[in-house]
Amino acid sequence: MKKGNDLRFRPHFGEPCEPNEDILDGVCKLVTECNNALKMIKETRNHPFKRCGFSGVLEIVCCPLGNSDMFEKLKTDSSRELKPTPTSINLHYGEESLAQRIAKKECEKIMKENIPPLSLFIIGGELASLGEFPHMVALGYPLDNIPDEYKFICGGSLISKSFVLTAAHCVDNVDRLTPTMARMGVIDIGTSQWNDKTDMRITEIIKHPDYRRSKKYHDLALLRLERSIEINQNLSPICLYTEEEDPSIPLTVSGWGTTSATRDEKSQILLKANLSVVPISRCKDSYKNWLKLPKEITDEQICAGDSKGLHDACQGDSGGPLQGLPYRDGFYRLVGITSFGRGCGSAEPGVYIRIAKYLDWIEDVVWPNEI
Repeated sequence: MKKGNDLRFRPHFGEPCEPNEDILDGVCKLVTECNNALKMIKETRNHPFKRCGFSGVLEIVCCPLGNSDMFEKLKTDSSRELKPTPTSINLHYGEESLAQRIAKKECEKIMKENIPPLSLFIIGGELASLGEFPHMVALGYPLDNIPDEYKFICGGSLISKSFVLTAAHCVDNVDRLTPTMARMGVIDIGTSQWNDKTDMRITEIIKHPDYRRSKKYHDLALLRLERSIEINQNLSPICLYTEEEDPSIPLTVSGWGTTSATRDEKSQILLKANLSVVPISRCKDSYKNWLKLPKEITDEQICAGDSKGLHDACQGDSGGPLQGLPYRDGFYRLVGITSFGRGCGSAEPGVYIRIAKYLDWIEDVVWPNEI
């Protein structure tokens, strides 16, 4: 039994407490059961109430009794404390706030409309949980002569309410396969038939202008959806990672790709695996003399892998996200797009497209009217 579900590990539940200096009457509750705390987290990604303890990985907060009249004042005070100036360092998130970067402004909008997951997930070749990667997209390719029947070959990431980011080779390949729909908000890939609840048509495919099928560079494309999605707990865009240096944290790859290095067996349920960033200098040694890499590995790519070869991206994961939690706000950042590797389950690192190098192009396409 998990500790988070065992009352023996909830010594503070129901005890009276003082939420803070301004609010004197409260009771200890799970943060997920305290509406005032959830409102503050949604508005400011923080809350001003004292902590009673923990239940498993969930915080127990001193929750104000009733709907406090102090809420708007607390929200204003908290926003004032946390709001960075255009050139300051936001210590709360550990991220430099650059007023001119549209991707960061759009990330702020995403965070205002969502509450980050309040539980922790163990990573390493496991099944993903519903809502853990709400930006995850499966791309559907039409079956010949069968209306509204699809096969799912590539993945993608929802980066706004109407755009999916994927790999260019998923939309421009020798087999001339092109996705026409996106399945979203699920971890079980479901059937091959069209589903009105999860599927949306793709109305436009925009490849990066420098992508060439004969090379492994600039392997990214944007897909415009027929309409804007409605954000909910299981479906929302991911923020873009805007720093050019490699993240120092472990990263996560997710997808419905092949689960065996020797058999063509794909997962019905979304899988995730923990990978480590591999320095470009070391990654170059793994990809020497590749015909499609005349410039070897470049700084527009990022390499990640598992030195033991136990965890890896594979066929069917192409175009999917390489993501991480580099800041303390609880929101994933999209660091890379799954591009290619040396087989599956290899100790050699996989190669991903580095999002930070393509922010200008992404912003121009996705948010053309933003300043």
